[in-house]
Amino acid sequence: MVFGLIAAACGSDDPVSNAVDDAEEAVEDAVDGDDGDAMDDSVDVLNVAYFSGWPLPPQIGQEDGSFAEAVGVGEINWIPLPDGGAMADAMIAGDVDISYSIGLTPFAVKATNGAPIKMVGIAVAYDDADNCIVQGDLGLTRDNAAEVLNGAQILTPIGNVTHYKLLKTMDFLGVDTSTLEILPAESGDATAAAFSGGQVQVGCAFGGALVTMTDAGGVPILTGAETSNEVGIKTYDVTAVTDDFAAAHPGVVTQFLAANEEFNQMWAADPDGTNPTIATAAGMEEVGNFLSGPTWFTFPTVAEQLSDDWLGSSVAEVMLEQLNFFLEQGQIDAVADDYGQFIDTSYLEAAQ
Repeated sequence: MVFGLIAAACGSDDPVSNAVDDAEEAVEDAVDGDDGDAMDDSVDVLNVAYFSGWPLPPQIGQEDGSFAEAVGVGEINWIPLPDGGAMADAMIAGDVDISYSIGLTPFAVKATNGAPIKMVGIAVAYDDADNCIVQGDLGLTRDNAAEVLNGAQILTPIGNVTHYKLLKTMDFLGVDTSTLEILPAESGDATAAAFSGGQVQVGCAFGGALVTMTDAGGVPILTGAETSNEVGIKTYDVTAVTDDFAAAHPGVVTQFLAANEEFNQMWAADPDGTNPTIATAAGMEEVGNFLSGPTWFTFPTVAEQLSDDWLGSSVAEVMLEQLNFFLEQGQIDAVADDYGQFIDTSYLEAAQ
């Protein structure tokens, strides 16, 4: 397989309105000069790629335009795309200015191949929202995985962190990957349907498809905590921009990151009150485990993103590790020497 197969009222008692006001003040403070005049690099329409069915706090202001107001643009054109590869391709084509929650692996692959894009933030971490599910009647355990999964048919997206986690998990469990029939998935829904119909032994996906496969009797090969703590894979998506857009509109990028932080805080202050709005914008009946109950999603703060645990050093190291692994697997042809070159923290620093 190749990667060619490869996302306002002051003084109001309404907490959402107050939070929007706070967001506006924060981004103004972040980008205004000492004389109080806002930067003049704004845009009328900002094109933002996102995943449908992937509920995130900025979607509180997606439908009513309050997020666009907080960013300081006339309008945000929210563009739903199926995967990180499609997001990167749309950025390369000039159709998308900012990819919000693009997968780390497809970003790294495209950047390695010369795509004019930069990572500017961490969008969301989600160890339990991306996994591989095995048919429950196989009786899989960690001890018998090498035997039970021998020759298994596995449906998975290719060239993203889900694919990477699959291969690393198989290696961790001692499964001979040369015996596996790894099939490229068209979508999470298609994977869930094939799994529920018994057509594959293992389905790998992210988001709601995991719920569907679990409801059909499937069980995770490893939990998110096991994958993170034992296999050593932290799962997260990032925020990326095109080089040209960032150069022409640095204030907008900074405002976007500052507004993102404020809307994350808005959700955290009132998840029950904001979740229905997020679900509607995400095209869902409810946000499920993504943002309620034992939530799948966590959101690093700006300060945390700038630390060595994230953009300070770890993220670049993880990209290098992932792509070296794919190179060893024969999935890609080249790896960059240093992935720090594809990360620009100046906008986060300005937002802070």
